[in-house]
Amino acid sequence: MYILRYLVGTRDYALVFDGNSDEGLSAYCDSSYGDDRTELDRMRRSTQGYFFSLANAAIKWHSKTQTLVATSSTMAEYMALSDCARDCAWFKILFNELGKLIDHVPLYGDSRGAIFNSQNPVTQKGIKHIEIRYHYIQEQIELGTIKLYYVPTKDNVADMFTKNLGPIDFLRHRSELGLEFYPLIRED
Repeated sequence: MYILRYLVGTRDYALVFDGNSDEGLSAYCDSSYGDDRTELDRMRRSTQGYFFSLANAAIKWHSKTQTLVATSSTMAEYMALSDCARDCAWFKILFNELGKLIDHVPLYGDSRGAIFNSQNPVTQKGIKHIEIRYHYIQEQIELGTIKLYYVPTKDNVADMFTKNLGPIDFLRHRSELGLEFYPLIRED
């Protein structure tokens, strides 16, 4: 019932792209740490989420439970950044094929440790236990496909895809997705 009430209450919202903003493609990524307790409380998997914005509106969003159990919050964030890097590479290829060359995709995350591990492949000792597929992000950084930037947790819009937020933070982040209120005249 909660979901149905939410859908009825938000039916007058629309994604609005601001073509005059000169805002290109960007991505925000976040991960919780061990919050999913659906596995009988023995395997607490983390939730990751990310979204892509173009012209100040969301064009793709994603939220899922990670397949591996993370041993630290840095590991959970690192795995989330790597998964997001795959979509960054895909978007760069897509835009290049459409004739809109993109130098790199800015990727924002709120974990300094995960960003450091992504940008410094020499420091493998602390993260060598992570599956090799998650080191994909290091390759994409070397190729120049993405550039990582730190964003404080309170300003990371992807936070809303990883956990329940209070109403103030939820409404603030929702507005940053490019959603605007457009009431339609209905004949009931």
